[in-house]
Amino acid sequence: MRHHATYYLALEKYLLNHTDGEYFFTWDIFPTIVCGKHQLLQAEVNLEYLKTIGVEITRRHSGGGTVFADEGDFMFSFILRDRTTDVFARTLTSFADALHHLGVNAVLTGRNDLTLEGRKFSGNAFFRNDRGTIVHGTMMYDVNIEKLVRSLNPDNEKLISKGIASVRQRVINLRPYLNGMSRDELMAHLERTINMPLPDFTDEARSMIDSFEREYRSDEWIWGNNPRFSYSKKERFPWGGVELQLESRANRIEKLVFYGDFFPRQDLNKLYATLTGREINVHLLDDVVMDDYIMGAENENILKLFPLS
Repeated sequence: MRHHATYYLALEKYLLNHTDGEYFFTWDIFPTIVCGKHQLLQAEVNLEYLKTIGVEITRRHSGGGTVFADEGDFMFSFILRDRTTDVFARTLTSFADALHHLGVNAVLTGRNDLTLEGRKFSGNAFFRNDRGTIVHGTMMYDVNIEKLVRSLNPDNEKLISKGIASVRQRVINLRPYLNGMSRDELMAHLERTINMPLPDFTDEARSMIDSFEREYRSDEWIWGNNPRFSYSKKERFPWGGVELQLESRANRIEKLVFYGDFFPRQDLNKLYATLTGREINVHLLDDVVMDDYIMGAENENILKLFPLS
């Protein structure tokens, strides 16, 4: 049965926080844009175009970049009690193994991608708390590449035409490699092979999932509270793109936010609380390990974003 993406986000939240098991499931969703928790949505998507094609917009609880899913795509989730840094290797290896049974030579590449013949068909993200870890991602079965590019890029025909050609060279749909297997059959195969079935849900559990879904469908969650800051700077590093937005007075931090497609290791509000009130200088992060908060980040990376005198 097809659901809104917000249903599956709510299901993840319930399973992670209110059960003790480990699970795998696929998402059968309506066409949707799903942005990362720390992204500025207005900067990531072509809002006018999305209105014309009827694509929903939502925000997930994990970091990483914005993804586009249509009828030719599906998503999937692992709920784990594992809190190690190897969760991508564990989950995506089992996912690749399930595809190997079908003759698809899927390969885990980089930090979070699955590829075939050197081209990407699955990008993945994670969320972690003291109850465990969620790893979730996309699966390109037969995605409309033109709609994908137009949804995630500025509305400029010249850039779009180049973007479509570029994306076609970097990504790949799996349908031609599956010997006539339908999208639904592929989803069922993955769930059988990985074999981490969902529990039975009580009426109370379903009520909690409904409540969580209402939160994920709210404007407050999707659009967030994005106040204007007097200073901003962005950079891209090997571990992801990040933008600092900062409000300061007398060279001390009053408020700050990091946006981007990076992967947070923990709640960034802890970092914001630590830094608020500090003087902005080269010693700002002396007692902070940025990799504890953002996967792969080095202190000198983050210092580059601040207006150091």
